[in-house]
Parts: sequence; C-alpha cells; structure tokens
Amino acid sequence: MSVAVHRLVAALSSALARFPSRHSLRPVAWLTPLLMLGTLVASQPAAAHPHGWVDLRVTLRLDDQGRAVAMRQYWLLDPFYSLTLRQELAALEDDTSMEQRLDVLGSEILANLSQFDYYTHVTLDGEPVALGKATRQTTWLKGERVAFQMELPLAEPVAMAGHTLSYRIYDPTYYIEILHDPDAIAVQQGLVVSGLEGQDLALSCTPGITPADPDPSKVAEASMLDINATAPMDLGQYFAEVGSVSCEVADEQ
Repeated sequence: MSVAVHRLVAALSSALARFPSRHSLRPVAWLTPLLMLGTLVASQPAAAHPHGWVDLRVTLRLDDQGRAVAMRQYWLLDPFYSLTLRQELAALEDDTSMEQRLDVLGSEILANLSQFDYYTHVTLDGEPVALGKATRQTTWLKGERVAFQMELPLAEPVAMAGHTLSYRIYDPTYYIEILHDPDAIAVQQGLVVSGLEGQDLALSCTPGITPADPDPSKVAEASMLDINATAPMDLGQYFAEVGSVSCEVADEQ
C-alpha cells in the first residue's frame, strides 16, 4: 500500500457518505488483493455488508446453430472504489501509462475471479452448466468509474431451442453486491442475446431478470456483519438476481 493512499484515507472516509446508494446497505471496498483495500477501509467505521457494488450488464452469445456459447459480462465499479483505484494507480512510480496500469489491474481481477468460478453460476433447465476460462478482459475508465469486461465461455455449447438458461452472479460472502445496471434494464440492455440473426434454426428468445427476494433473517444477518467480519460463504446467493433466457423455435409464417 503506497503512502499516498494512506494519506487519502481521511478524505475517502468523508467522501463515502456523498455517493448515492442503491440500497440502505452501501459502504464500499473491492476484491483485488493487488491493492489490499481491506487494509484501507479497516480504519473506517464498521458497517454492514455489502462494502462495494457493481453495476452489471450481460450478453448471452449464441452461435449459428442456436447454441449458447459464452456470456459477455460488463462490470461498472462503484464511484468510491473507482476513486480509490484511480488514486492508487496514479501513485505508482514507473513510466507506464494509465491504460497499461488499468490493463494490469484487469488481469489481476480476472485471475482473482477465476479462483471463484468468476462469481458466476449457470444452469440449463435447472441443471448446472460448466464454465470455461474467461478471456478478452478489458479495463478502462468510463467517466470517473472503472469499467471491466470479460467473455466467459461455457465449457461446451448448449442448445437453446426449447430450453431456459439461467444464471446468478454474486460474491459468495456478499462483501460485494453485483446487480444488473438499472439504467440498462430500463432500455432493455441489462441482459441481451446476440447471434439470433442468420442462424440455421430461427429462434425466438426472451430474456428476463428476476430481482432477489432475500429472507428478512438474511438481511438482518448481513446488516450485523462489520467490515472485519467473516461472512458465511453462502450469504451472497440470497441477494443475487436471476438472469434467464428462454428460447423457442420461431414460427414460420
């Protein structure tokens, strides 16, 4: 941890309250050991889980045979942690550009996520679907926020005609909250399907996002966990939205 970041702790602590929240539980941090943000926020007042959030967009990619082959995930990090990352990256004393530093950061995030199956859980008609190794990571600044994108392939293509593919994307400890971007949902871009044009078999696919509906006991459990607490490894699933895509063979007129 650089000296510059330690000097920013007081300012960041006061700035924390100024950022808008999607839920009442909304202090922030992030997941990458590269920057040891747990050390940074430990000096701040204790607060309930989650401690960071991500605005998510997903594209389910189909091949020309109507099979799901990959999920492209776009993550937009919260303003507070984005500020922390920008300050930390700017404080590095080398001759690399910010673009190069962001690329290294993205590689670290991808490596960290790979240890937890990219926080992604996929089923086809309720049966688990294995995932491959994520690729094509890109990390950049979108305004003042850090954006991260990756392509997560399925281990094997799965036929979509007559089936429903569902997924949940969540941090198992609920340290980070990951929800579909409400602005994207409003314009039907929170979950989209690509590759429907020019297929051998014409498909009609319907995407949908179901909000989480956690039991009040789980909400209370999360609200009692301070920033140093070890959360159960299954807590995050109760706060996860469910994205789904159902496909049928299109009627030919």
